[in-house]
Amino acid sequence: MGERTEWTARDGRTVEVDYPAPARTVVLTVTADRQAEITVLAGGADGTELYRGKGAWTVLVPPERQRELRRITVEGVKGWQLRLHDPAAAAELTGEVTGTGPRVLLHPGGTAVVDVTHWSSARDIRVFRLVRPTADGDREVLATSERAGHRYRSDNWTLLLEGRQLLVVEQGEDWSLTVRPADLPPSTETVRYGIGDRREVFAWPEGTGPALLEVDTADGVLVGLEDHGGRRLDFVHVMATNGVQRLLVRADPARRALGPFRCEVSRGRGGWRVELRPVGDVRELVGRADGTGHDVLAYTGPPAVLRAWSLADEDSSVAVEVGGRRIATRYGPEEWAGAMPVGGPPEPGEPEQVRVAGRGRWRLEVVPLAEVPAFDRRLVGRGAEVVRWAGPPGRLTVRTARRHGGIVEATVLDEQLNPLGVTSTSGRRRHEPVELPSGRLVAVRTWGGDSRWRLVVR
Repeated sequence: MGERTEWTARDGRTVEVDYPAPARTVVLTVTADRQAEITVLAGGADGTELYRGKGAWTVLVPPERQRELRRITVEGVKGWQLRLHDPAAAAELTGEVTGTGPRVLLHPGGTAVVDVTHWSSARDIRVFRLVRPTADGDREVLATSERAGHRYRSDNWTLLLEGRQLLVVEQGEDWSLTVRPADLPPSTETVRYGIGDRREVFAWPEGTGPALLEVDTADGVLVGLEDHGGRRLDFVHVMATNGVQRLLVRADPARRALGPFRCEVSRGRGGWRVELRPVGDVRELVGRADGTGHDVLAYTGPPAVLRAWSLADEDSSVAVEVGGRRIATRYGPEEWAGAMPVGGPPEPGEPEQVRVAGRGRWRLEVVPLAEVPAFDRRLVGRGAEVVRWAGPPGRLTVRTARRHGGIVEATVLDEQLNPLGVTSTSGRRRHEPVELPSGRLVAVRTWGGDSRWRLVVR
């Protein structure tokens, strides 16, 4: 740039930055001598906090912000450096670019895939961070890792870049960025195509119901779902071997009112598709249904009992959620997940979403209430179950193991699955019994511990 571009200072000292003339946009980077927690302040030691975090910081400074960011102070390390970078002089990101430490890069435009690799051969803490400065004075972290106590460790990311943009390697030991063509169909408002790590934003569907996402991936990805405020809604591993997967995204009205929800895809080096679909575009659960991995089904039948099994050939588990209830298998093949009511309140006959989450194959089966197993004396079981009391009216209590028994709850239900009373227990703790009329249903569910229980009617 022809002017001074680098300053060095010690902990707590303030640097007066001489921005270039004529005024133009520059990239300002702060780096520390070691990977410690630093605080960057504007306006001196008593000024405005700009950043608090590990080791380095980057900001895009247009002319209108240069007066605000004239005096920079860094606290938390013995020594630190401030540099100004001219975006016009940034190294162009084409082919393979390698480096050590901080560097400013320019993606010239178009759509491309970038494979990022960071090698660390030191035993102390090594941080790698690749960021994209944004026009609002913030920065988006595209790839980051922190390793300690490992020699010759490498981390890898795959990113999809669209349009001309600046990238900054804030810190890193040895790194490389390799650009390759991106062969993807065009994305739309409801269908997004990508490769590698990427965050997408989707508008909530009309009404108050949940959203339905369909995910198809070439090599498996992690999918993180957040509301507009950044609060986690779900986090799932989508495996390519399970084919197309469906995810149900729920949020209460207050969280929906914040704005669109976010879908962050990561840890995939191949292509993927994420599509927002109407919740009604799911298969209906009638009788028996088999599936694999994550899926959503709709139940519109009369009150009944839903049973679930894991059919995976290897250690796996499956969890099923419906109507606020959840049942899950332990890890292992041919595992019985349990049973729970389905098709009850608020309105029998209204579509009820059945959400299944698993890594392998599973089976669901709807059992009419007339076929629910009955008992007329003490009953011993394990996990979630629904049974019918065939004895005379009495008072129901539930018991569990005195040690490591977990929590067990038993709810008395009528034929429309309306709750009539609840009793529960936890280890040595006993709760009040509940009235149990003859012929009524009892739904048992457990949390933690051994999950074994015993129903007693007196």
